[in-house]
Amino acid sequence: MPRPFRLLPLLAVSLLAACGSSPPPPQTAAASGATDLRDTIQKPINKAKGVEDIIQKSHDNRDSQLQDAEGGSASPASPP
Repeated sequence: MPRPFRLLPLLAVSLLAACGSSPPPPQTAAASGATDLRDTIQKPINKAKGVEDIIQKSHDNRDSQLQDAEGGSASPASPP
């Protein structure tokens, strides 16, 4: 076996030993910043979801008022 390939198994074992499990690093301010960023992004999305509910209720109310004005018919009038 050529000389460079003799060291290959030793190199592989040493690399695997270096990749052993170590305790996770403590949470830093950067991780907290990521949480703040996520919250900042989610805020308008959650606000839009709330507005969507309000708009849906408004449409339902308008449809109810239109049905009452038409005499309470549940189905739209068919064309002649």
